[in-house]
Amino acid sequence: MPLPPYFAYGSNMASSQMADRCPGAVCLSVARLPGYRLAFDAWSNRRGGLVADVLPAPDSEVWGVLWEVTDDHVQALDRYEGVARGQYRRENLRVESANGESLQAFAYVICNPGEEGPTTDAYQALLLEGAREHGLPSDWVKAIEDVLTLPPRPSPPPPPTLKS
Repeated sequence: MPLPPYFAYGSNMASSQMADRCPGAVCLSVARLPGYRLAFDAWSNRRGGLVADVLPAPDSEVWGVLWEVTDDHVQALDRYEGVARGQYRRENLRVESANGESLQAFAYVICNPGEEGPTTDAYQALLLEGAREHGLPSDWVKAIEDVLTLPPRPSPPPPPTLKS
């Protein structure tokens, strides 16, 4: 039985990231998740800021990318998304493909959402990369552009040099 497609709405929309995490995964199409909204409500140590989640919201929708993935890809995604440590969980959701077809897909949803807040510039840039690359609607791209971000962290000063 084939796996349902993976609906990526965060940084995994970007082909560059998926090529690294899941070599050979195939982009099927863009899709929308009706009845949900995008939120940034979980801390990521790897990202140094809040990361994307989808939350139920009756009159909203979230756009993303459908990927054809293998069992090995799902195992890799589970590791990256922190499934074993309770960061994200895999959830089956109904999405609508670009041609209007309703289909079952899985997505990663935050297990314990916290307070919403800004994400990082770098994480936002990955979402924008994926959204633009796959031609998501311009109003969705604008919504990602408008997401609040933290200012970039300054580089630490160089270590002091010892005088002999």
